[in-house]
Amino acid sequence: MAESPPIEPRDPGAPFPPGALDPDLVKLPRSRPRVGVITALGLCGLSVMFLLRLAPDRRFAGASDQAAPAAVADILAGKVPTEQLITVAGEPLVSQSIRAMKNPGNLGLRVVPVRGTGDRLWLVVPGDGWQPPQVTGTTGRLRRLDDLAFAEAVRRYAAAHPRPVFATAAAVHAGLATGRVDTVSGDQVVLTSGDVVALDAIDPDASTIAAAFTERLPDTAAWTRALTAAGLPPTATSAADPALGQVRFTVAAPAAAAAAKLDAAKLWGARPEPVTRHYQTTWSELRAQPAGALVLGGKSLPDGQIELLGLYASRGIPDGAYAVVTGEVPDDYWYVLPITLALVAIFLVFAWAMVGAIRRDLLPARAA
Repeated sequence: MAESPPIEPRDPGAPFPPGALDPDLVKLPRSRPRVGVITALGLCGLSVMFLLRLAPDRRFAGASDQAAPAAVADILAGKVPTEQLITVAGEPLVSQSIRAMKNPGNLGLRVVPVRGTGDRLWLVVPGDGWQPPQVTGTTGRLRRLDDLAFAEAVRRYAAAHPRPVFATAAAVHAGLATGRVDTVSGDQVVLTSGDVVALDAIDPDASTIAAAFTERLPDTAAWTRALTAAGLPPTATSAADPALGQVRFTVAAPAAAAAAKLDAAKLWGARPEPVTRHYQTTWSELRAQPAGALVLGGKSLPDGQIELLGLYASRGIPDGAYAVVTGEVPDDYWYVLPITLALVAIFLVFAWAMVGAIRRDLLPARAA
């Protein structure tokens, strides 16, 4: 095997051939990286921003684990501090709840207004509906509604989708001049021209008779003759239902009067039911009607016939609203303190680095 030629020692100071590396230069120590003013300032700013963002959670983490009772009036008056665990006795208006979903397919949360607060107090409850009922009040974390991550989405939905409220005929009469109507929930709504007003009322001049087929009255024709003989001639007839073995007739008589005539004629296989009519109009059309009358759908309805009117008024959530977030307790936020200490340490380190960078890069050098 041939031996490799011996490597002759290189003469110090001799030039290196093209493409060769000087080992002495390759082994030179690199200078330590320096933190610039902009980098240090940016990290200090981020630390301060996260410290401010964590301030509400930090206050709640240091609050008492025992829920303090709070009155609705005191919360709305600002007498109850936020970021505390409280129990409030307020009736939720579940029919007006707004669902806030984190992502599609997730039930998310339900944001529910409290009765009589004018949408200034809301309850944030789980969206699955499997939580135990709150029979003695709702316990949760008191917060400003605008501090919640989904507050803007809830505000947009509330302003774009009218939520039905209900008022008596007397309250509607009182609000025709001003457009402000007191609802049965204790709130007051402001109606505009295009808002819908609707109600379902029992027709006093009609009823529906459900008639069962029997051996004596086996078909629709036999029942028609029997009802006519009893003084209840049908004004409309539905198709017979073979599965139920019955047919329905509409007659021009109230349910009570129809029942009396059926009993007198010994038509035991029939029962009368009241007829409910749906009436709908707009607030501008209702205000244009003569005083003392509520005309809906072209028909004047007496107040005695109206139980409640449905008002579909578009209204946004007022500023300064509060929310009670259920399912949160101070112990859930144990991690906030370690994160706060870490952020403070990062701020101090890069604040010192920023001072050094300012002295090094921005201040004039002093003569030795």
